[in-house]
Amino acid sequence: MELIKSAAAHLAEKAKSARLWVFVVLPVLVSVLLTESIIVLTGNGLADNFWVSMITAVIATTAMVPFLYYLVSALRETEKKLSEKSLQITSILGHHKEAEQNLAQMTSYDVLTGLPNRFLFLDRLGHAISQSARSHRMIAVMLLDIDNFKNINDTLGHTHGDLLLQDIADRLRRCVREDDTLARIGGDEFAIVLEGVSEIEEIALIAQKIVDIFSLPFAPSSQEIYVTPSMGITIYPMDGHDSDSLLKNADAAMYSAKEYGRNHFRFYTTDMNALAIERFAMEGALRRAMEREEFTLHYQPQVDIKSGRVIGVEALLRWNHPERGLVPPGEFIPLLEENNLIIPVGEWVLRTACAQCRTWQDAGLPALRMAVNLSARQFRQDNLVEMIDSILRETGISPKLLELELTEGLLMENTSETSMILGQLKSRGVQVAIDDFGTGYSSLSYLKRFPIDRLKIDQSFVRDIITDSNDAAIAVAVISLGRSLGLSVIAEGVETGDQLEFLGVQKCDEYQGYHFSRPVPPEEIVCLFKPENSLLAAKAAEIGMPLSL
Repeated sequence: MELIKSAAAHLAEKAKSARLWVFVVLPVLVSVLLTESIIVLTGNGLADNFWVSMITAVIATTAMVPFLYYLVSALRETEKKLSEKSLQITSILGHHKEAEQNLAQMTSYDVLTGLPNRFLFLDRLGHAISQSARSHRMIAVMLLDIDNFKNINDTLGHTHGDLLLQDIADRLRRCVREDDTLARIGGDEFAIVLEGVSEIEEIALIAQKIVDIFSLPFAPSSQEIYVTPSMGITIYPMDGHDSDSLLKNADAAMYSAKEYGRNHFRFYTTDMNALAIERFAMEGALRRAMEREEFTLHYQPQVDIKSGRVIGVEALLRWNHPERGLVPPGEFIPLLEENNLIIPVGEWVLRTACAQCRTWQDAGLPALRMAVNLSARQFRQDNLVEMIDSILRETGISPKLLELELTEGLLMENTSETSMILGQLKSRGVQVAIDDFGTGYSSLSYLKRFPIDRLKIDQSFVRDIITDSNDAAIAVAVISLGRSLGLSVIAEGVETGDQLEFLGVQKCDEYQGYHFSRPVPPEEIVCLFKPENSLLAAKAAEIGMPLSL
């Protein structure tokens, strides 16, 4: 009896909830106490054994009912918890699988365009090469680069650049077949694998189709943007037997397309590797050119047509290569742009030109206007105005003697920022000229919107001004437009007396070109003004223009 009580008490101590007391501990305790009482009565002869047994069985059974209820409830609760745990585990596994899929997407696809990235492209190219080796069919690898794309990022910002890349990817998707691979493998580089090709002409047709889709403007924002592609093409197995060689040769062909004039595609030829090696060597030499002081400036005189006086010069960059001598600007300036060297080199040009202007003044020459070209990347650098302020202070020249030459396309990119920068420069007295006027943006509304001082008639219009009526009409229109807006007009690329005479009759203000002088070292500019040489008078007499009209 004592043992049973002790057990019941122990069970009560261990109970942690009211449900355990109500459904297990109390019924068992009551059952035990009643059973013990009946046994005591039976032992004293006060109850019949049969009925005692029956009553004990009923009591025990009745006491087990709440216990069994509790047991079933506990089992159901346990089952519910297990079900919830199972759902949680299933959810965790689902999230894990989704995370794996997202990871696979991130490692194999470009986040911006959704196209395969370089990793997946190389995998598919390797598979295509294996398939082609067995089927003995050609595959073509196309490498496409957007011309001057860095200018888009520099002028409009990376957000517009990203939107433009998405638009380009959408157009390219429409040019390739379902089984082909189109990938974005770099910033503005796309690559295509054409499988199962049987004819070279088929590749050329697809390549031309790709070039043609760039003829229409892109509109990633409210402003239309025109861009062009340069594309290099290699063919397996003629141009390479593995991914590396095919891509390397396609890259060489692509740069050949850029040198050819951009907006073009070129098939790889064996001599392109030599050009690629030369280009790589030139890039390395350019990076060391500033340290080695290989850059220099030549200056082309700008002449007032009416008086025949030299009133300014344009600073033009030259590279004196230690082995090749003077390298033509068309060969190395695009490389400066592509390799982001134009910023430090451009600052050097601006500082050197302004210092030279001051040197001439100290030597007794009349104040000459110094024209310096600015690229889009230079114009968009954060500290442009501050840098110009610093250079003007260092050199001590008047801001009115500095003229910055900008292209039409540059002016129309991010017009609000352009207007702000030009306003800051104008407030300091710096002059602004539009270079190559008539070859860029078609709208003329910016002429009244921006503080512009001078228009430069592009030499492509001047070259045939005597023989081509269209060029003559354009030149006359530009001169008339400048006069009506109160802007000076200067013609560049004047090479003959007939051209100069035509411009004079049309009342063009100024000119520059080989007819008066090639770009020359700074000491030759000094010679123009030496009285003892009378070089300026000789020049004026030579071209048939008086020193004063």
